[in-house]
Order: sequence, then structure tokens, then C-alpha cells
Amino acid sequence: MSVNYAYYPYYLSFDEIPVPNFCTTRHGGVSIWPYHSSNLSFNTEDNPENIRKNRIIISERLGIPVDKFIYLNQIHTDKIYYAKIFHCGKALEMPCIDGDGLFTDEKGICLVVMLADCVGVFVYDPEKNVIGVCHSGWRGCLLNVCGKLVENIVENFGSDKGNLIAGISPSICKNCYTVGCDIVQKFPDSYSPYVFQNKNMWHIDLKGIITRQLNEKGIRNENILNLDICTYENTHIFYSYRAEKDTGRFIFGIYLPE
Repeated sequence: MSVNYAYYPYYLSFDEIPVPNFCTTRHGGVSIWPYHSSNLSFNTEDNPENIRKNRIIISERLGIPVDKFIYLNQIHTDKIYYAKIFHCGKALEMPCIDGDGLFTDEKGICLVVMLADCVGVFVYDPEKNVIGVCHSGWRGCLLNVCGKLVENIVENFGSDKGNLIAGISPSICKNCYTVGCDIVQKFPDSYSPYVFQNKNMWHIDLKGIITRQLNEKGIRNENILNLDICTYENTHIFYSYRAEKDTGRFIFGIYLPE
């Protein structure tokens, strides 16, 4: 993990990536309990005006114009979109794009996903100067949304898989992520190394599955960066739906400067 201490505890970043990238924390905003303080999601019961202020604060702190951010209405699918400039300019409104992944080669666009235990993944091609981002919980893992994001980038831009770099967000760890037997039964036997039982509880290793899916699409282990922090265990830094229920969302994103 690489921490940008100039802004911590407001956001973390991967210094190894040559374009701006970030993971916000729950700090530095204006929302009040239980969303304190930098909730960025309209899909909560937080005051919408506070969410708008938080999004403006984040954009100013990052030095990225707020009208360059593209948010999704995340619905736990494998829907992935080619983001264009005309999708920008709506960051202070409810998102109108239903899906869980975005990619682009257009400069001046910031792609983000909202999180509170699920895994955020971004992909960067330093040769083609292409970025992509997606959101994956257990449904996204079953649909291989992260692998499909890589496929979209390779097919649309002719990217060399060996050059791709991936970043993985803070998320709930395998020891804290418990699920019911009904969910476990949805996973095929090929995922058995990432599904295990401990003290009569079933667990899923979301990051393990996603790392494997990225590997299977040609991204090397040394090119997969991981902010290895559990959201469930660190609610003083991040929002966690599992730990808090009524809570906010942080964002994980990447930006192609103009």
C-alpha cells in the first residue's frame, strides 16, 4: 500500500501509477452521523445537499474538476460502458448509468465506483493510455465483471495484456466476509479455494477470486496492486455496510488528465 501523506486521512493512492488515482476515506466531509463525514452516495438517506458538498470537496482536494467525474448507479451486474465526454457534467445528480464498470481513452474523464465492503478495481494501460474501473461483490465475482472489464479494454484498444496494471481497493477481507449456504452453493467447484468454512460460518475471499480472474485475463501478479485494508475492521477509516448497515460510501477512481 502506498499512502499519499499530503492528504491522508482524506484519501490513499498508488504512487506506482503515473496517472491520478485515489481511494477516498470517510473523513473530510460535512455529513453527520451515521454518514460522518465524507459520504459520496445519493443511494443513502443522507442529506443530498451534504453529498453534493462532499463531492465538491473531494474534487477540489484532488484537483480534478467535479464535472469530470462519472458515477454509476451500481446494480451488481456485468454491465460495462465506454465512457465519453458527454457522460460528464452530472456528478452532482443521481447517476443515470445503470451498471458496474466504465472504461475510456478520452482525456479529462475521471471514472469512479462507490464502495462500502465490495471490491473496486481499476485497470490502466500505460502504453495506450486507457483507464477502466469496476465494482464487484459476490455477484460481480460470479459474473466475472473484472475479467470483462479487461476484455473490453483489450478488444477496443488492442491493449497488450502484459502491460496492464490493476489496482484493488480496500474491501471486506475473507475472514470477515461471511455468507449463507445459499450463496456458497452458487459458486462452481472451480472457486472452491476461495470459499471456506470456519466456526460453522461460510466465508468468501472476494479479493482472491478477483486476483485470479485478472490473472486469467493476462494481468501478471506483479502488476496487480492491492490496498490491503479490510473495511469491516477499519470503520474509523472507511465505510462498511456489513459492520454499520446504515452508513455512507467512499469512492475508488482513476483519472486521465487533459
